[in-house]
Amino acid sequence: MSRRLATLLYIGLALAYLLVFGREPGWAGVWVKPLPILLLAVLVWHEAAPGWRTPMVTALLFSALGDVLLALNWLLGGFFVAGLGSFLVAQLAYARCFWGHAALTPARCWLAASWIPVALLLAWVLLPVADDHAWPVGRYLLAITAMVTGAVVTDRPLWLAAGAFCFAFSDGTIAIDRFVAPVRGDTLVIMSSYYLAQWGLIGAAGAH
Repeated sequence: MSRRLATLLYIGLALAYLLVFGREPGWAGVWVKPLPILLLAVLVWHEAAPGWRTPMVTALLFSALGDVLLALNWLLGGFFVAGLGSFLVAQLAYARCFWGHAALTPARCWLAASWIPVALLLAWVLLPVADDHAWPVGRYLLAITAMVTGAVVTDRPLWLAAGAFCFAFSDGTIAIDRFVAPVRGDTLVIMSSYYLAQWGLIGAAGAH
């Protein structure tokens, strides 16, 4: 599959979910939602640079599983923690990959450190109102902190950090919407930033 075709197909699948299947809970949305991410997994498997393929594919497959579980939670309820756990594995796979290719220059370290106050603010806002979910939410915040900071310090162009921050923005919006207050246009905001984030992150694997 050519990169141009993969790009067009990814955009088409993402827009199909955003504009059609993700507007209301439904079984079609459960299966359409992970398709863009599965496409990225295939792309990474075939084109990733050595040392990136396995962890990146692992992260994408667990992301796709998390997409299905959170879609099921929207439809049926009861799958939120399972979905969070799946994305936790994805974030740890990304983090291990990024930190394994770190380039710890002073500028990158300072930029990575800029995420820490944001993570602490999210913890301060979310953990007191997360009730029974406080422990898994806290662990997830640690995992996404490892992913974001790793994306900043990895030996790839700094635009990779934009993908990581988009991922964090998407997940933070989910948490705010669930535990603090409804976010207007939540599905569009969450999923558009999420699909953009995943596309940005696979650039680290040399897959586009």
